[in-house]
Amino acid sequence: EPDPALVQVVHAGAGLAAWQVGSTDEARAALDAGCDLVVVQGFEAGGHVHGDRPLDELLAQVRAMTDRPIVAAGGIGTAARAAALLAAGADAVRIGTRFLASAEADVHPDYAAALVAASADDTVVTETFALGWPDAPHRVLRSSIEASDLSPAQRLPLPPGRSFDGDVGAAALYAGRSVDAVTGETTAAEIVAEFAAAFV
Repeated sequence: EPDPALVQVVHAGAGLAAWQVGSTDEARAALDAGCDLVVVQGFEAGGHVHGDRPLDELLAQVRAMTDRPIVAAGGIGTAARAAALLAAGADAVRIGTRFLASAEADVHPDYAAALVAASADDTVVTETFALGWPDAPHRVLRSSIEASDLSPAQRLPLPPGRSFDGDVGAAALYAGRSVDAVTGETTAAEIVAEFAAAFV
């Protein structure tokens, strides 16, 4: 839950406080706690997912509540999608899945290959990998659930990095619905340039 005491700690250090929210109730609590901005996460997001609403719907509702900055997150894989969200009231966007297949990411090559081969419909929200963190839904590639059912000992909540030496397919292969935009290995700079070019 958004915690005013934590926000005070951030402000005492001359920082800006943000909270990632997945509902209007959470957004109101974050604003009431004194957050300087909120990250509005739609259910399209990869990894751990706070809410169960589409990003567009949640963004519109939170925008109507506040004039504080809003960062849109969840399922944003293209510059066109980012532009649409900015036009709809977001002040910034947070991009995740696109960067997983970048050369700089600590991602096992087999994980990156699975992302390139996947589509949005290959992702699913589950609690399969919530080991040690109960009631924590997360979006992964469906294939990782199927593989981990066959190799439960390899079922780990952490995604496989380059040095991972277990069954990559059975590990938590987090991916948002923006995985459609992951079409091959690139660099973080190229991804940033692609998005920036849409706003020049």
